[in-house]
Amino acid sequence: MASTTGTVSLISSTKSSSTFPLKFNFPAKSPSTVNFRANPLTAANAASSGKDLILGRRGLVFTLTATLPLLLPFSECIEAFAAKAVESDISEYELVKEEIRKVVTKGKAAGVLRLVFHDAGTFQVDENSGGMNGSVIYELDRPENKGLQSPFKILEKAKSEVDTVQPVSWADMISVAGAEAVSICGGPTIQVSLGRLDSKEPDPEGKLPAESLDAFALRQSFQTKGFSTQELVALSGAHTIGNKGFGSPTVFDNTYFKILLEKPSSGSMIGLPSDRALAKDDECLRWITKYAEDQDVFFEDFKKAYVKLVNSGARWKSL
Repeated sequence: MASTTGTVSLISSTKSSSTFPLKFNFPAKSPSTVNFRANPLTAANAASSGKDLILGRRGLVFTLTATLPLLLPFSECIEAFAAKAVESDISEYELVKEEIRKVVTKGKAAGVLRLVFHDAGTFQVDENSGGMNGSVIYELDRPENKGLQSPFKILEKAKSEVDTVQPVSWADMISVAGAEAVSICGGPTIQVSLGRLDSKEPDPEGKLPAESLDAFALRQSFQTKGFSTQELVALSGAHTIGNKGFGSPTVFDNTYFKILLEKPSSGSMIGLPSDRALAKDDECLRWITKYAEDQDVFFEDFKKAYVKLVNSGARWKSL
């Protein structure tokens, strides 16, 4: 969705790995210890632990104990294992988050989240084309992407810092940045996987739904992208931040749905035409009511829909 105000617009018309050095300590007459820095945990596992993990940028230290005669023949295997572990190293995810949080403030969160929707929103199920592939960086001059140059520049700064340690794709960078934008504004914590590959060219034009669509047309458009009516409504809740009149522009909550239940008039300055159209549709209204009554349910459904969104059409690095 095109927007000239910097609000979240949901609807509108490689990395490389390095092998960490092994550190061998061989006591004269005792079993040897091999220490190497790597961390095969995924970001999702870290989220489920419920604890803050204090990690260096090169991961956790794992210790394998074996005898010297056995270690030497397996040194190449250990090196290969370390290299594979780096692929899913949680320290990389933490590094990306750290740099994003240095540049993304509450006031800039809406624009960053809008960048996610405009990159992923080109996905078409039947054509298996578009989606979360970083192609939006080639599409910034399109009318529907007006205003996205600013969030792009913000993330470009963070990405340059990450790339000096561990190159990251634009698709991954934008996916994590959108999740952090939600969290920064008080929304749910969302963990996304890393490993998306970037497109080398722009996606076809005309794949984003226009902001003037009615609810029926919106539902049809989202179906072509693999999303249900419930997911359409949940993702539309992203408009709760930004400058469209849904409560505080920097607080991610369920105010969007509460205000839609008041059915703002077509001439209102609140929301886009497509937002107001949702409240006029019975199926959409059922979900709007549910989310207006229970913010926790909205947060949970938004998390699931967001992860699905940033995985839509993604091409993944082979491990």
